Amino acid sequence: MSPFLSRLLPAGRGKGLTGWLRNQYRYLQFAALLVIATFSPSIHDRATRQQSARTLCAAAWQTLPGYLLTSILISAVLTRIVAVTADSYGLSYLALEAILRVFVVEVLPLVSTLFVAMRAVPLAMQRLSAIPGQPGPTIRDALPYAVGNAIAVAILAIIGGIVSLLVAYIVVYGFSHWALPAYARLIGQVFDPVLAIAFLAKIALFGVAVGIAPTTVVLDPGRRNAGIREMRVMVRLLLILVLIEGSFLMLRGF
Repeated sequence: MSPFLSRLLPAGRGKGLTGWLRNQYRYLQFAALLVIATFSPSIHDRATRQQSARTLCAAAWQTLPGYLLTSILISAVLTRIVAVTADSYGLSYLALEAILRVFVVEVLPLVSTLFVAMRAVPLAMQRLSAIPGQPGPTIRDALPYAVGNAIAVAILAIIGGIVSLLVAYIVVYGFSHWALPAYARLIGQVFDPVLAIAFLAKIALFGVAVGIAPTTVVLDPGRRNAGIREMRVMVRLLLILVLIEGSFLMLRGF
């Protein structure tokens, strides 16, 4: 294990609020170290790049069919429900805008993050868990999982968003092209510069969270059951995602 990681590992477990805060500070240190390593060209050697590509393939490519099917079904069902409900109140022109603002902007990035997390957490924990009697993993070992999973979240969110936009149009207007100009204007109105930046920033933060959270297993002493450790990582990740989503909702409210 690298000297820096050795300093992150405390000699004993703290109790109460002090111990909890100390652990959170260790996780923040580790996350900052991974972010710095991500932008350090010297650490991205051939082996690291190959492992990052394998992680990206496992998290994105192998997940893509099920993710696209889920996105298409949810988008079609929600669009139909919202369109019928809005039409009954004479507000059919608001149906597509509601789908874009609620499903594409809010729900879809979270769904893509959870799809990646379901594959990222078990794989990262399996590869990065310390084996008794052997040297623990280093930052170079953890970096490919952080980078690959973060990129996978961005890829799935963008592809899912494009597919959902197409599905929503087809559900409302069918396969006719007469409404394309109006639909393009609606997309431009919804994704104004402020919302577009916020949307991309949220995807980036979700990617960072799902990339770093599973790799924090290297800070675990390894004495717990694997299932318990995986549950702790998932709970930690869900709390981070809730904080990110809540922060963006609060900012949009101002």
